[in-house]
Amino acid sequence: MLDQKTRELLKKVRDEAAEKGVSASFTIHREKSHLMRIGNSSVSLNTSEELTRLDLRVVDGRREGTHTHLVELDDPDTAREALDVAVKKAAMAAEKSYQPLSETVEDDMDESPQFDSALANLDPAEKAEAYAEIFSRTGDRYNYSGSWSSGVTEIYMVSTANEREAYHVGTDQLFSVVLKDPDGSWELRDDQTGWRFDQFSVDDTVRRLTSLLPVFRNNRGFRVDEGEYTVVLGSGALSEIVSFAVFTGMNGRMWEENQGWTSDRKPGERIVGDNLTVIDDPGNENTFRFGFDLAGKTRKSFPLIEKGVFKNLMYDISSAARFGKEPTGHHTRSPSMVIGTGDGPGDPLQAVADEPRVLWIPALHYMNMPSISRGIFTGSSRFNALLVENGEIVSPIFSTRITDSFQNVLNNVRTLSSTEVSENGSSTYARRAPVAMAVPSYAVIEGVKITDCAESF
Repeated sequence: MLDQKTRELLKKVRDEAAEKGVSASFTIHREKSHLMRIGNSSVSLNTSEELTRLDLRVVDGRREGTHTHLVELDDPDTAREALDVAVKKAAMAAEKSYQPLSETVEDDMDESPQFDSALANLDPAEKAEAYAEIFSRTGDRYNYSGSWSSGVTEIYMVSTANEREAYHVGTDQLFSVVLKDPDGSWELRDDQTGWRFDQFSVDDTVRRLTSLLPVFRNNRGFRVDEGEYTVVLGSGALSEIVSFAVFTGMNGRMWEENQGWTSDRKPGERIVGDNLTVIDDPGNENTFRFGFDLAGKTRKSFPLIEKGVFKNLMYDISSAARFGKEPTGHHTRSPSMVIGTGDGPGDPLQAVADEPRVLWIPALHYMNMPSISRGIFTGSSRFNALLVENGEIVSPIFSTRITDSFQNVLNNVRTLSSTEVSENGSSTYARRAPVAMAVPSYAVIEGVKITDCAESF
């Protein structure tokens, strides 16, 4: 946890900068991370790191300079040296065509809404034991892989704009395991997420995997013909599609530059089906809650789509300055997107009991956008995808590709689950910045375009 001495020395350097007329922000990003990877049913990577970064940004007229110092702060001179580098970079930078905005901490904040000491101090041996139990209980005949990332993220921020300070600390984890049949060449996957260690359960993973095993062992894969289908999208697929739609359609900069799929529409116009609502809500427990962004703005519930209507655009501090808008609290790596639930039954099979043929696609993989301006996306099923007829699971389906538009898919949502779940979207390839969406556990969507299907899983 960030000690008071570090806070005081950073505030001291901030006050010195303010007295000199320097416009600067100081942000500490500290993480304690552990990552375990599994390959060939054994631990292939077991690594930990503890890092402290000091990020500085200086605004000098229409120039700005940024600098990151990777160091543990133990004296003011270290912060002074880093500030000097940022000041020199700003002095040498080219002028922008607009006036950059400076970071301003709006409210004093000291928050730990989601901190669990058990997860923060999790012994890697417990992860290895959990994986071993899953392998044993699910079946030693299979080959297993996966990964489990967990850790603590701390952010502390001050700026010369005022004397306020903002601090956040939280824990997060993302667990995955992939079961592969050496003979059938099919794979099953299970994920778990949360900010408390007790949100992870070996029993849950074993139950979900073993429930699917007979389907894959006893049935050949079904090759889906090209065409339009009613599709049950699982929470993973739904979160991927909506997050892509939001960040290419409600992004202020993309909208202003006419790049996004909503650029020909204005807030207040209907853009998707009236049963779809999307809010950035940092108070939702199924997301990773951050009460302020990296510009110091207090984050509050922010509607993006309300009953199908385009409500607002997201502006980070740079886009807001460039286009003369107010920052909206989206200068962040950890948004808290929430898709509103519906009135569908908890069991998706009940929701499609009267359908002669439905594709159940839990998640989309290798998702990309052939055309951002037209809102066209593509992605393939890979794990756990099923053919369902009259509410009964019939067989697995081969790797099946969806290529469609946000407008078509999100205008044809027939049913949304009444159950909300958390979907983790965090990356393990950069600084720790936990991301999770709160989404319905499934959505039934009509007329989804299937453009290709492999003859394998």
